[in-house]
Amino acid sequence: MKKIALALVAALAMVAVLTTAAAAGCGSCGGGEGHTHATEAKTASHECVSEMGECCIAAAQAGEGCCGKDAAAVKAKYANFQACSASCGVYEAAAMTAASEMHECCAAAVTEGKGCCGKDAAALKATYEQKVAYHVAAAEVMAGMHKCCADAMSEGKGCCGKTADELASSYDAKVKKAAKEVEKETASM
Repeated sequence: MKKIALALVAALAMVAVLTTAAAAGCGSCGGGEGHTHATEAKTASHECVSEMGECCIAAAQAGEGCCGKDAAAVKAKYANFQACSASCGVYEAAAMTAASEMHECCAAAVTEGKGCCGKDAAALKATYEQKVAYHVAAAEVMAGMHKCCADAMSEGKGCCGKTADELASSYDAKVKKAAKEVEKETASM
């Protein structure tokens, strides 16, 4: 399940980063302030709702229909929205961190599909994707750790019988292994 989720996150990330997501209206609830139309990012096997109007969220939580859809449809869309928000949040944070580690001109060039700083577009994109995969994997590994170990890692301490160096080394090895898996999964999509 984690592999599928990571593959979905990576696919959604590329959709978002390369700005290929299409906006779709959520119906006819009148729009207005506080209402955002649904944005749907489509992948080969999944349609992910990354935004949902406040009126539809409130309706889903109350078990009601909204925007011309019945209660069951709104509830299903809300469940999809919650799952996608969690996945997209991890990827968006990883993408932002990866972009912040690059020269500003290179980060801009990646979104434009151009080369920069002596790298052609493909090489620059590959570098960016490796950074994103690393940060997605780091978030996954950190989330899978005991809370005491995750806290110790952030404080530079040891935990569960491991010194700070042993804990950091174990974490780094797990992140590198998970990052390779993320890269393999996204390359096969």
